[in-house]
Amino acid sequence: MKVQIRTPFRLRDACAKTDTDRGVETVRFEETINGRSYVIEVSAVDRDRWRAQILRRPGASTALMPFYGATAIEAAALLSRWLTRAAVGNG
Repeated sequence: MKVQIRTPFRLRDACAKTDTDRGVETVRFEETINGRSYVIEVSAVDRDRWRAQILRRPGASTALMPFYGATAIEAAALLSRWLTRAAVGNG
């Protein structure tokens, strides 16, 4: 499934999966921002509340704060926009 928020913020290849250990629905988006590849994982925390964060890779830390939205796409878009602004500020 391809989802486009707006031109600079494309969320691609979202694939929904259920985490069977915790029973939490999660959605992952692959995103390329300024040449860097990110996997954004969004999980439902309440009925109308989703938390987006960069997927933690084994051995890596997750120092980035999560972003929240009413839908998985909204939460992922907020994180994507922040990453884009942060990359521009460091470039």
